[in-house]
Amino acid sequence: MKTLTAEDENTEKYQTALQTLKLFQDNIELEYIYAINIKENENFSILIDPITENPGKIGDSVVATPALKTAAAGESAVDKKPYQDEWGRFYSAYTPVFDSDGNVAVIVALDCSAEWFEKETSKNVAAIVIVSLISLILGIFLSIAISAKTQRRFETIRQEMRDLNGEFNDLNQLMMRGSIQKLDAITDEGQRELLKTLASGETYGTSEQEDEISEIGNNLHSMQYQLKRYIGFIYSQTYVDEMTGVGNKAAYQVTIRNLEQNIEEHTAEFSVAFFDLNELKAINTNYGFEQGDALMLATAAILKEVFEQKNVYRIASDEFIVVLDHNSVLDMTTKLDKTETEIRKYNMAHADAPPLSIAKGFCTYQPECYEHYRQVFIRAEANMRKDKEEYYRIKQWGE
Repeated sequence: MKTLTAEDENTEKYQTALQTLKLFQDNIELEYIYAINIKENENFSILIDPITENPGKIGDSVVATPALKTAAAGESAVDKKPYQDEWGRFYSAYTPVFDSDGNVAVIVALDCSAEWFEKETSKNVAAIVIVSLISLILGIFLSIAISAKTQRRFETIRQEMRDLNGEFNDLNQLMMRGSIQKLDAITDEGQRELLKTLASGETYGTSEQEDEISEIGNNLHSMQYQLKRYIGFIYSQTYVDEMTGVGNKAAYQVTIRNLEQNIEEHTAEFSVAFFDLNELKAINTNYGFEQGDALMLATAAILKEVFEQKNVYRIASDEFIVVLDHNSVLDMTTKLDKTETEIRKYNMAHADAPPLSIAKGFCTYQPECYEHYRQVFIRAEANMRKDKEEYYRIKQWGE
């Protein structure tokens, strides 16, 4: 696409690229998706805009946000702050498209209305903010009531706390209504127990024989208890893969940003390992998805055992990444040998099931060889591909 110009607008290659963007626009209900051309000196312009109403023209300038500059450097990014242009006020996400040489050819952008996004965000946090504010206000009222020793006012507060606690429990049930359906998909025991607690509506315990002060105090404890556990669960779900219990892609992106910062500050010391299950598609087809899932869970368990859970990330269906600080080539080679030993142990213990086979490769960061994390990742992935090719070559030769 990077070779397209305004003169190509009616050509077949332009229409092909346009129809590709339209597929995303129509099937994922994207209102604004378009391709951006990269010029010199961090200048950007519209290359393809499939929107039918008031589309951008080839060559129209695009606001050069920090996220867009990051995408131009080869890493997907999202605007942290909204920007304004002739079409309105937006947050945008950008992802680079690479040519066969590994260079950024063009950037695909998605726009999201800032007004809509901010409204939806406000809805999601409103319940917690309201409950927190009400709890704080009622806590102040409680102090005033105790100091003034006004029984009538105290009784009013007591009743308000009862009502508030009931409403909070209703809110908690509403938010957790779908939790029970997720229990079977969660493998991490800590998350499973937390989700069971949320799904069953467990609250802070109270005594049947309690005075007014104790009742109000226990109601406050109950709301605080539920709120803290709910926030903890939401946080864990943001960064933990539900199926395997390792870090998910969001957690991996945070790690990448930290490594890039360390590289810029010349303090980076790390190794990256790439793991990909062999023949998972064939196993799913011939033995069923349950067997494929069992192998993915086994892979996650082995990687957690060898590399520690905090260093393991599942970034795709059967692809895992391990990022380790201060690990040399010798350290990584030893750990990969241990991984292979654990795989053999698993296969011996599950002789009646499809065998587990994992392609693997790694790369250790060297400041004189690599300028960015992505270069280290690409090398680790390439080494994994060589290992996978060798696996299939040996299998074909053996057969």
